[in-house]
Amino acid sequence: MNRYLKEVVDLHVLIEALFGGAQGTVAAMLGRFHRDFTMVTPGGAQLSLDDVASLFAQRAGAQPGLSIELCGLETIAQWPEGAVVRYRETHHLPGQPAKTRVSTAVFSDEGGRPLWRHLQETWAA
Repeated sequence: MNRYLKEVVDLHVLIEALFGGAQGTVAAMLGRFHRDFTMVTPGGAQLSLDDVASLFAQRAGAQPGLSIELCGLETIAQWPEGAVVRYRETHHLPGQPAKTRVSTAVFSDEGGRPLWRHLQETWAA
């Protein structure tokens, strides 16, 4: 597994721990993002890194029992300074229907570290 796909897995482990049980910190997660990070949510909202930081803080501990399943991880393109990857992400909460999205992420390499630069999420059909 290349380092960009590993970063997808590693961040989702942190998200699951933070949202599901308030374990970890928002600050630790934000260090994985480029300062100019942008995101488009499944509903079409456009978010900045500050917006994502607020979202993470609001959801900390708010989804007890959350588990996140990743599949279909693939590298679409890779070059010396970054990559584009795609994956399916399913959130499972006790007593609720699962929610699946297809995500495409752009990474930049900053000093040998993969940083999230842009994320586009779309609800899976």
